[in-house]
Amino acid sequence: MNKLGIWNGPARTLAVLLGCLVFLGCGSDDDSPLDASTLDSSTGEDAGVPDAPTGGDASTEDASTEDASTEDAQVPDSAVEGPCADRAATFMTLGSANDDLPDPELSVTCEGDTMIVRSNQIPDFPYIETSPGNPREFDVEFEIPVAPVDAAETTAVPLIGPVGVAINGIPIYGPTEGAGGDVMALGGGFTECGGHNGPGGYHYHTFDVTGSDTCRFSEEEASAGHVLYGYALDGYPIYSGNFQFSSSYELTDESQFATDTWSAHTYVEGSGDLDECNGRFDEDGNYAYYTTDTFPYILGCFRGEVTVEGGGGMMGGGMMGPPPGE
Repeated sequence: MNKLGIWNGPARTLAVLLGCLVFLGCGSDDDSPLDASTLDSSTGEDAGVPDAPTGGDASTEDASTEDASTEDAQVPDSAVEGPCADRAATFMTLGSANDDLPDPELSVTCEGDTMIVRSNQIPDFPYIETSPGNPREFDVEFEIPVAPVDAAETTAVPLIGPVGVAINGIPIYGPTEGAGGDVMALGGGFTECGGHNGPGGYHYHTFDVTGSDTCRFSEEEASAGHVLYGYALDGYPIYSGNFQFSSSYELTDESQFATDTWSAHTYVEGSGDLDECNGRFDEDGNYAYYTTDTFPYILGCFRGEVTVEGGGGMMGGGMMGPPPGE
């Protein structure tokens, strides 16, 4: 089971104490970041770090966005080896990028076949205020399955709340804002990096890097090939695809775009490159979601088995969108 919750109260205190013990037991003298190349990935390629997609126009280059020359990069440590640790090693924050904001915090641990991601939701790139106020710290926790299981039926994404988490610990939301209007109807309500601040903290809605050199991800790397953006709550990876793939949803009722974007769009199989969940299989048979310039931008539905639980405030996941095509 994978779920999202708010990390606070006694649980947070216990987690901090445990984290201190792990740090004392596993810390090194040079405090160097975790090197993913030293982890054991011999337990099977499908369950470890996803390879760069090879289908369609995808580049076969490494999907990792880590820049080895970035001195402030902070890679969460891991005390275990295997598929979960391999995936945990793909998470990284570039450190503080805003003098008026708290430092970004990110930790990734493994419990069996579950990867647990904890974050304070602070951007690790320059924040440009387009929504009222600066991002505040919200301690959130994601439980992501290491080995996704294809579900018998797809699951609708929530109208409000996360559908996944980016590799820098920022929550990823769906295509709607408020009661169901399209996020792009907000006009200038986004930073140039595809996210904005809200009552529940900073979060992404789209993968937007065009013309930017300040976002967590760059136009240069995204146009050259798919980069690993994050993981959906069902465990499938999310890659950038704006420069390679097109969505199979069409805007059929523009009058509902700003109020009910799911009713405004219709899934037309074969009209684009991706399925109803905005994903596809690569040449090696591995499934992943891909970001697109048009609706649904990131996820159209969950393909894998998933349980979306409310976490309080804007992080709640009770309001669900309609099944694709309805």
